Amino acid sequence: SVPEELQLGAFVGNIAIDLGLDLKQLSARSLRVAPRLKKRYVDLNLAKGVLFVNERIDREQLCGPSTDCILPLHVVLENPLSLHQVEVEILDVNDNAPSFPKSLIRLEISEGMTPGARFPLEAAHDPDIGTNSLQTYQLIHNEYFTIDVQTHSGKVKMPVLVLQRPLDRETASTHELTLFAEDGG
Repeated sequence: SVPEELQLGAFVGNIAIDLGLDLKQLSARSLRVAPRLKKRYVDLNLAKGVLFVNERIDREQLCGPSTDCILPLHVVLENPLSLHQVEVEILDVNDNAPSFPKSLIRLEISEGMTPGARFPLEAAHDPDIGTNSLQTYQLIHNEYFTIDVQTHSGKVKMPVLVLQRPLDRETASTHELTLFAEDGG
């Protein structure tokens, strides 16, 4: 297992030890890594028998919202020919901040609305997973509104604006609110 976004050249694993091979055998048997994807995310240092990061690994780009993210590789040895399937698990790091589809939302609410009225808002999006993903919403203190977070399908967290006290257009014709989406980082 390795975290995403490691620097180029970072250590991934010791393939010689994992396959139980002596370093001298690696070059004599023409050890090579054959990626099963288009990009060559990891490569082999034949002299040391280790895999290293060859190209930036973005877990969200590689595996999307899937909980598990596996980078499949074939390790090939010759004389005699043998093929080993290697899987490198890519772990999520908190490299994305939650963001809303729109930076500004305008709601028109009648002053006749009673406290408890609910106004669903668009959810923020965070491509990270688990504890690194969107966790909750925070509304900057406001005497008229609070935020209620509704969870749908066990994952999607939807913000709902809730009116706490009656509005009075003569006292304040507009209310500016700031809503923050927070992730686990």
